[in-house]
Amino acid sequence: MDVPWNWKPHRMVMPANTNYQRWFVLIIIVSATAAGLMGFAAVFPLMNLWVRDLHISRTQAGALSGLWYLPGLLVALPAGWLFDRYRPPQVLRACWIFIMAGITIMALAPNFGVLCAGRLVFSIGMNAHLVGAPKLVSCWFEGRKELGFAMGLYAMSAPIGIFASLNALGRIGSAHGWRPAMCLLVGVLAVALALLFLLRSESSPSGQPAAASRMGLEPFQFGWPVWLLAVGYFGYCIGTEAYLTFTTDYLVQRGYGLATASAMVGNYAYASFILKPVFSAFLKRKNAAVFVSLASVLAILSIALLFDASISPNIPSLILGVSLALGMPALYALPAFLVGSQKSGHVYGLLQLFYSLGFFAQPLVGYAVDKSGRYSMGYTVIVADCLLGLMCMLPLVFRTFVSATESSSGG
Repeated sequence: MDVPWNWKPHRMVMPANTNYQRWFVLIIIVSATAAGLMGFAAVFPLMNLWVRDLHISRTQAGALSGLWYLPGLLVALPAGWLFDRYRPPQVLRACWIFIMAGITIMALAPNFGVLCAGRLVFSIGMNAHLVGAPKLVSCWFEGRKELGFAMGLYAMSAPIGIFASLNALGRIGSAHGWRPAMCLLVGVLAVALALLFLLRSESSPSGQPAAASRMGLEPFQFGWPVWLLAVGYFGYCIGTEAYLTFTTDYLVQRGYGLATASAMVGNYAYASFILKPVFSAFLKRKNAAVFVSLASVLAILSIALLFDASISPNIPSLILGVSLALGMPALYALPAFLVGSQKSGHVYGLLQLFYSLGFFAQPLVGYAVDKSGRYSMGYTVIVADCLLGLMCMLPLVFRTFVSATESSSGG
């Protein structure tokens, strides 16, 4: 028998108006997540500098990027359990101890090994944060028509953070080196941590803690749609993030300057930022899987156009932005649509667990480039990831269509 969920969002933040509280919490979560994702995306503009200054191969650079995913294999499901059982603001602040420590280590790193250690520590905290942040948003907007729109706004934290990283860190790195860029990032994260202290719980959850033996087992009770969602989340996210990871270096090899190449890749954020609120306003339970399927097709198209020399690299980046504007809000909303907000922490943990398999997938892209000497082989791996995401979404689309047809017939 499940332990009842008794934590009520309206008891959490100080402003008196409940509706205002929802948006207040959302703004803080978006701001903190965007800052944290600047740390995740730092490898995009600074990879070329680390290759040059630390004398590492692109396979090693891919491994450094892949370290982002590794901790999720261990912390994702326990984090989901913690966020389902205890007060999310307190758990989030505990996560940020690792986030701050990891980026500080990277900023001071004298060699590649220490850089990897810092990336690993940072990733422990940020992987756990990414389980709890959408869970917190889904709880505040549970049962409201604004849930899809709220998830669209939450999903804007990724383009905000990555755009800021590609542009601010790229420019500072190009002009002054990677270490000053990382020191700036430490300051940004300190501000984000201060914002999280504006979230307060006035009392503890009244429900009893779940038994320790049940930690991480809840997703096994949810059936095949949740597992297909997890695999599809892996394919789509890993494919699009590999595009962002390696495309700056690819454009530098084509003759673009580092700052220019980084800005071109970062232009995806314009489309993503502008269109996410528009698309997510139409996001519902019945069309969420369709959104992700269309997003996967657009991601593959952006990769194909990247290799057409007659097309500016800005065009594929903008198409990728449209893809992310469609796909990410839907992926964040689907756990709440499938199982409800109260148990969604376990499902977000499962998604983060599969996402963490990128530790093995990302280095394959760098290995394919190093082995063949051609970036086309690396992008073939990226296309395969996006195709996996598409194949996993199609059964969910069919399931939604059948359910809608049966409901219509029954009516």
